[in-house]
Amino acid sequence: MSAMRVLMHLSPEEPTWLCDACGAQLEGEPAGRGLLLFVRGDHVVREEPPLCERCAHAIGMTALQRWEMEEDDG
Repeated sequence: MSAMRVLMHLSPEEPTWLCDACGAQLEGEPAGRGLLLFVRGDHVVREEPPLCERCAHAIGMTALQRWEMEEDDG
């Protein structure tokens, strides 16, 4: 899902966020944000899509586990 589609304005006062990983509607501010980098020649596009608490935790723990596995191998 594109970060451009993540923010839906249901009312001008309060935006409603969708988790980029699972699509769940978030209440209030996102619990975390992802980081996506797209390189096109010399141009770098950076997106920080919102994540729900469950997905933010799962993605963070998976990254930490993989980092520890790489340190053990090297």
